[in-house]
Order: sequence, then C-alpha cells, then structure tokens
Amino acid sequence: MIDALYISDSTNSLIYEFSISLETPKFKTLLPKILASTTTTNKIILNSQYFIHVHHESSLSYYLLCQNDEGSNPLFPQTFIQRLIEAMEDYFGDLNATKIEANNDTLTLILYQMLDDGTPHVTDFNKLRDLVSYKSFLSKILSGATTAASKATGRSTSTIDLIKANDNTMDIPWRRNNVKHTNNEMYVDIIETVNLVIKPVIKNSKNGQTFDSAFYSSSRQHSVDNHLISGYIDGEVSFLSRLTGVPSLELALNHVGSNLTLPSLHRCINLDTWKERRGILSFIPPDGKSTLMKYQVDLNKIATNGQKINMIKSSSIDTEFICHENSSEFEIRLNMAQSISKIDFVTVEIVCEEDKQVKLNRVTHGDFAVKQKGKGEWNLRQLKTGVSPVFYGSIISETNEDDDDDDDQQQEEEKNRKSTTQKPIYIRLVYSHRGPVPSGLKVDSLKIVSAKGLGETVKPYKGVKYITKSGSYIVRS
Repeated sequence: MIDALYISDSTNSLIYEFSISLETPKFKTLLPKILASTTTTNKIILNSQYFIHVHHESSLSYYLLCQNDEGSNPLFPQTFIQRLIEAMEDYFGDLNATKIEANNDTLTLILYQMLDDGTPHVTDFNKLRDLVSYKSFLSKILSGATTAASKATGRSTSTIDLIKANDNTMDIPWRRNNVKHTNNEMYVDIIETVNLVIKPVIKNSKNGQTFDSAFYSSSRQHSVDNHLISGYIDGEVSFLSRLTGVPSLELALNHVGSNLTLPSLHRCINLDTWKERRGILSFIPPDGKSTLMKYQVDLNKIATNGQKINMIKSSSIDTEFICHENSSEFEIRLNMAQSISKIDFVTVEIVCEEDKQVKLNRVTHGDFAVKQKGKGEWNLRQLKTGVSPVFYGSIISETNEDDDDDDDQQQEEEKNRKSTTQKPIYIRLVYSHRGPVPSGLKVDSLKIVSAKGLGETVKPYKGVKYITKSGSYIVRS
C-alpha cells in the first residue's frame, strides 16, 4: 500500500508531494533519513511499518512511502513508478522540475485515478486520458474569469457523466473510447540493446598458437579475435498507433520471432493466436505509444564463440582493442557492419586507473576529451557508414611527467618497469544506429483485420524502423 509520493530535483528540493492521509510525514522530515541511508538498493527501511522506494530518472528523484505489508510483491513499487512516469510523459512530454510544478494540479488528478486509498487502480494511460483532461479544469478556472469558470463547471458536470458512461463501456481497458484521428498511421519500432563483455584474444598466424594477453603487436603476423565472456540482447517491439475507431491488427514476424523463448507480451496481445501461430501478434492496439513485446536473446547459449561474435559483427559495431607490447600505447579500431544504414552516435569511454590519464596521440575521426581522473571519451558524431575509425592513444601518469634529474638511471628503470603495466582497464562502447538488428528479427507484414469506425476507404500509413543500441558493452584489456 502506498501512503505518499514525493518528487524532488537533483538538489533534493521538493517539487511535488501527494499523500492519502493528513498524518503522512512531510518530505523534510524524511530527507535526513534518506540521505543517511547506506543501502545499495532502492529500498530504504524506516521502521517495521514503513519503507521508502527510491527511483532516479533524468534529473528527478521519486520517493514512494509504502507500508511494509507481509506477502506484498517486491516489484510493486517500481512497477507503479514506471507506470506513473509513462503517464506523466504522455501528458507533459519530457519531464523536468518546471513542467511538474506547472502541472501539479493535473498530476494530482492523475494520481487520484491511479491510486484508490493507496492501492493501484487505473494505471493504463489510455484510460487515464478518458478520465483526466490534458489541461486540468483547475488550470482553466484560474486562467479565466467568471465565464470561463462557468464553462469549466459545465464541462466538469459533463465529464462526470462521461466517466459514468465509461464505467459501463470499458470493454477494452487498454484503449480509449471514441478515438478519432485526422491522419491515420501506425509505426513499428524493433529496438535491441546489446550487452557484452569481451576479451581480446591473439592468434599467431605463423604457428597457429593462440594466447590471451593485453599486450600484443598490431603487426600483420597476429590477428585479433574477440572472445565473448558474457552477452545477451534485450529486445522490444514498440508500436505507435493513431487509428480511428477500434481496429484489429495482425503483425507477422519472421522465423526469428517464432523461435523467441518466453517473451513478455502486452495484455492487448491475443494469447490464443500466439500459441497457435508463433510469431503472429494479433491485437487491438492502445492509442498512442505502447510496447507490444519484450524478449531476450542469451548469447551464452550459442554453441561457438564464432557464432556469437558474428551475430554482432554482421549487424552492429565490432572492436579491435590493441595494447602494444612493452609500451603504454594502445589503439582502438571500430568496424562498422555493412548493413548499418545510419549511425546516430558513437562514444568510446576509455577507463584506466585513477592516478593515470588517457592521452590522445592520433585519431582518424571524431574528437577526444578527458572527462575525469582515469577516464577519457572518444566521441564520434555524424559518422558515415562504411568507415573504420581508429584511435591511437597512450596512458600517462605522474611518473611520466614529473621526472627529476637527481637519479636519471634509477628513474628510467622505474619508468620502463611501470610502462609494461600502464594500460587501460577496459573500454565501454555507447552507440545507437539504424539497420537490421543483431537477432535478425524482422516484420514480415502488418495488416488491418477489421476496422470498426475507421472507414473502408481509409488506408493508414505504415512504417517500420530497426534500432540497435548498446547497453553495457565492455571490452577488457
């Protein structure tokens, strides 16, 4: 059970507060306990009766004051916050402190619908839009004179009648009633997030010997193979619907979709159709944005390392991370798959020990910046497809810069000894690009099975987009 919601900015200043009881403690009394907490989880236990669930997103912090009920679902607070954020973004767009303060009355009306005496009630934003106007009645009253107030009173009366009618006609709980659009269109986005931990492996082409090392030459006699230590792909099928009436749609995926194991499906998906015809999503779509399906591809279950790496090479960005032998120099080469149609951005984070720094020697594309101790960023924007950017750098430390002349020989020996250990710890890739996704999932067809209220002559516009992003993409030295 939820007793209160607090939203603060990055400085812990309260910007919104909602409570179901006058006895609920104020945020300023809870803040010292929140700041004093040393827990590494998002659950802060206050006492045997209450706990606070914390969620940080963008520049905002969300705090749910919950009762410590036995047998309650531990995912319940986080799920509620995610639904709330989705609803707020649907109403207000990108969230920030200014928008929340300007729309606190609308947010209060939303929470009155989402919570019934502390228990989640209406959490689907399609139904919330039927119950709560985009511009609240209070805002209209405050912005107008007596005439505007009388109109708002009349509208509120009609809204009560509409809510009563909706209670009797909620046949499709995830879709608004009486949906109308001037331009009818529908879009499918298949988005996959790549999570990898890779270790470079050197293959000696002369004698076929294979060994694992952070220090190796980039000469032609050695080839670089990446060994996948751990990896998985998170995917989702997002849908944007702007269709009049109550349409029934059928989305057909290719053979990859029929082989997905244990996908998470939106409640609008017809489960009987999915069980009988794997890879076919039959549904009445929510109005606006929704996620029809989430899935995961476990790369660790693929038989050979070559198959795992080729899945990334053929459709995304592959790396060659080379640390030179007996030197603090290294190079990073990015190999873009030919199937990539557009690169949104690529950032390579280079991480070394805090007492050392990353130095740029030469770069073929992009620019480099030192962000903090032991970390640098190689940024590539407006990068064309088909190129292979290369970064040449080295690791420097105080020993490299502050040599004294008292004992040159001793310092030179110490410098040479340390040079063999001066290397990046790892690099992290952050990127987004368009083109076929690594799993190979595609949309074969999207058709309207029935269109109640849409009209027989209306032909909605259809669009499909494939996006690949990096999650935790790490290449060790």
